[in-house]
Amino acid sequence: MVVKSSPIDDKNLIVFAIRGSQKNFMDWAVNFRPAPTAPEGFLDDPGNACHAGFLSVAKAMVGPVAQRLRQLLEQEPSRCTSSLLITGHSAGGAVASLLWAHMHSVDVESELNILTGCFKRVHCVTFGAPPVSFLPLQKPHSKRGDKSLFLSFANEGDPIVRADKEYVFSLAKLLAAPAPTCALRPTKPKNDLAKKASQAVLNSVKTTRGPAPHWPVPPATLSNAGRMVLMREKTQSDNSPGVEAIMTTDEQLRDVVFGDPAMHMMSLYRQRVEKLAFAAMLGDEAVPP
Repeated sequence: MVVKSSPIDDKNLIVFAIRGSQKNFMDWAVNFRPAPTAPEGFLDDPGNACHAGFLSVAKAMVGPVAQRLRQLLEQEPSRCTSSLLITGHSAGGAVASLLWAHMHSVDVESELNILTGCFKRVHCVTFGAPPVSFLPLQKPHSKRGDKSLFLSFANEGDPIVRADKEYVFSLAKLLAAPAPTCALRPTKPKNDLAKKASQAVLNSVKTTRGPAPHWPVPPATLSNAGRMVLMREKTQSDNSPGVEAIMTTDEQLRDVVFGDPAMHMMSLYRQRVEKLAFAAMLGDEAVPP
């Protein structure tokens, strides 16, 4: 995976962005190595097994990221008062979460997490990131952790957000299955004697829906990291479409089916986040998508 660093000195911020999967064999080989692996020597909790592919990439990036951070600090020592933001989309978001958790670990030491104290705060914000560990990675209960942001933005319908191995197989079966029928079933009028029903009788005919189609979602092995923010469309008071962001949890998403690949597009995440930020400045609840 590719990392891009951008110091924004006027904002006292250094941004490390990790690219998501591209259309090549190596990236997909990483994605399809989901077997949970113990993060020994990388995270404080060695029992919280992680996605093997993402964990291997995160470990391999410790050295290069640490080297780049030292270089930025040596070029401009005043950057020690800056905050560090680690971000990424899709698989890049999963790796960003692991690197952030590693930098906040206290029981392990590396050339990267010894630099954590060189920054005012270390944040992590991801977009459309897949599940990464047995237990959800969360902010540590410490003074430094409490001041840091650890957010995971997800579009409603984005299948990558729920891309656990068993879920992917289940989704493939669902997409290959015939469309479920949920037809309207008219109820018979009480008086069925006349050959032709009168208008009054026709008006008395009510339609009822059958039970909504249900697809059994297999239990998930891995969990999403960070505090999750779900973005979705919202109808405004004038019936025009808008966008809203709501807080959710990994547990609340385990029984839902997300299967719209268009919801995973990086451009859509950027568009929605920008509009939500603009709405927040104006004090609006929702904005046109």
